[in-house]
Amino acid sequence: MAGLVQLKSKGGSGKRAGQSPPRPGPEAFLPTNLEEARARGWDELDIVLVNGDAYVDHPTFGIPLIGRLLASRGFRVGIICQPDWTDASEGKDFLACGRPRLFFGISSGNMDSMVNHYTAGRKRRDSDAYTPDAAPGKRPDYASAVYARRLKKLFPDTPVIIGGVESSLRRLAHYDYWSDRVRRSIIVDCPADILVYGMGEAPILEIARRLVAGEDISGLTDVRGTAVRFKYDNRLPRTKESGDAWRFLSAQTDRAEVWLPSYEEICADKKVYAEFSRLYHLEHNHENARVLIQPHGGHLVYINPPAPPPSTELIDAEYELAFTRLPHPMYGDAKIPAWEQIRFSVTILRGCAAGCSFCCITEHQGRDVVSRSEASVLREIESLKDIPGWTGVVSDIGGATANMWHMVCTDEAWHKACRRASCVYPNVCEKFGTDHGPLIQLMRKVRATPGVKKAFVASGVRYDLCFDDEKNGDEYIRELVANHVGGHLKIAPEHISPGVVRVMKKPGKEMFERFREIFDKESEAAGKEQYLVPYFISGHPGCEVKDMVELSDYLDENGWRPQQVQDFTPTPMTLATDMYYSGYHPNTGEPVHIPNNADEKVMQRALLQPHLPQYRELAKQAREQAGVGPRPAKRARKSD
Repeated sequence: MAGLVQLKSKGGSGKRAGQSPPRPGPEAFLPTNLEEARARGWDELDIVLVNGDAYVDHPTFGIPLIGRLLASRGFRVGIICQPDWTDASEGKDFLACGRPRLFFGISSGNMDSMVNHYTAGRKRRDSDAYTPDAAPGKRPDYASAVYARRLKKLFPDTPVIIGGVESSLRRLAHYDYWSDRVRRSIIVDCPADILVYGMGEAPILEIARRLVAGEDISGLTDVRGTAVRFKYDNRLPRTKESGDAWRFLSAQTDRAEVWLPSYEEICADKKVYAEFSRLYHLEHNHENARVLIQPHGGHLVYINPPAPPPSTELIDAEYELAFTRLPHPMYGDAKIPAWEQIRFSVTILRGCAAGCSFCCITEHQGRDVVSRSEASVLREIESLKDIPGWTGVVSDIGGATANMWHMVCTDEAWHKACRRASCVYPNVCEKFGTDHGPLIQLMRKVRATPGVKKAFVASGVRYDLCFDDEKNGDEYIRELVANHVGGHLKIAPEHISPGVVRVMKKPGKEMFERFREIFDKESEAAGKEQYLVPYFISGHPGCEVKDMVELSDYLDENGWRPQQVQDFTPTPMTLATDMYYSGYHPNTGEPVHIPNNADEKVMQRALLQPHLPQYRELAKQAREQAGVGPRPAKRARKSD
């Protein structure tokens, strides 16, 4: 790669015996302006990444991870974080790193900007966990599109690529809860040249490599894990003479296609919207996914099949790059809450095979679980001693799920043909490997690592997988409860009503009760007073007031008074959101009860915490509406 240099890791920690290592200076981070780039001897940057989050050089933050990966391949990479996008700023923050030689890459941050900004009740949040001192207002609504427009205005001839979770979830037309309407694909609504969806390593490396080789950005229309748009006139016949789209599509004779209902059609008919959802949810398996094509007025959105998941070797190398694991020194002593929470966590896997209706992990990280090697995880844990503030406590060993490490389909031929949206619902697939043995060995080795006092599993345990593993499932729970719970274990049954959990694609109450009994028994055997902290959702599609009364009584009978509760928030591209908007279950075409009435939503919410003064009267009204009498008085025994 002529003309490129490799960013090397910093040598030596400079730590003296008994002292905390010194905090690194700006030179240990990717440059945030041209002055820092020139201090490295770089006259220009190859790639500039623009991020809606503060700059935290930690592998759980998406833009720093992609930036470090590109730098490790020899690209000169800069990062601009939380730029001022207002007209009053005259774009000076976007100019900090100059014009990159190859492209700008944009992400709204680790969260969709609208989820970051608003509650389930569409009220503006007064804090932002990804910003210094949790200050709100440091990124715009619909941040990726806003950043793209700003950059194209300043640098009209420089390629702009959008990615991250916001772009992943908005790659097709989608229902947007915050504006309460169906919005066009984000690639139509902003001037980006390419959209990268998924975790993005393979697509972004291919794009960078091909641009270095001299290809034009307009020719990069076949990269897996990307979406592009074409000009389109649906009044013309589909021939190679009838526009950019048809000329391109006529050359793609080896690619199977699915033509989705157009943006206009799904706006006009909610049943068509539900069918649109059913169609695109079939195309997640990289081995058999087809091209998705969706007309949008004068444009055609072309979604290439997903990129294959990265290999264990690649993500091992990524997570062991020269991260400082610290916020950039420009923030001084300001606290960044999201970093405080994960600073000593270790990611062991990505992706989730569960495919819960309300969860967007599958839409972004993928259904195939990608796991790091045991050796790489242990090396990262050993390196934590060189990080300022280390006390010997690993706050979390996990990822999208805690116990899917190295769980994959055991039949290659089966996987190539499979279009199941979930490997575990309505039952654990017989082809899905659920052996917890390797994970048990990893947990034991983590505990034995010199300097490690405690290593916790904070959340994400799939107890249905434990019960499917007849050989090692019980032993995993025993190891978990005895050694990796810090007094409380967060668990997510989400609901207990059979009809609701069926819509959610979650295990039922009986399975949760079974896990709870084992948890209590193993805690007692270990001589520990420990509690489960169950998470439940109100207002989910398929959930009626009577279902919430059933859940409320269950909580009361078991002495739970939850302090943390979750109202269903429709996020783009999830199956539950598509139900919420359309009123139909995409997989069956049957109507689904949608609690979108404001009075019903607040009643359902009140039933999760009827003990609080502000909810007592609402909870009483909800019980009356459901035709259920007052709840018998009971003494609370537990609280999360």
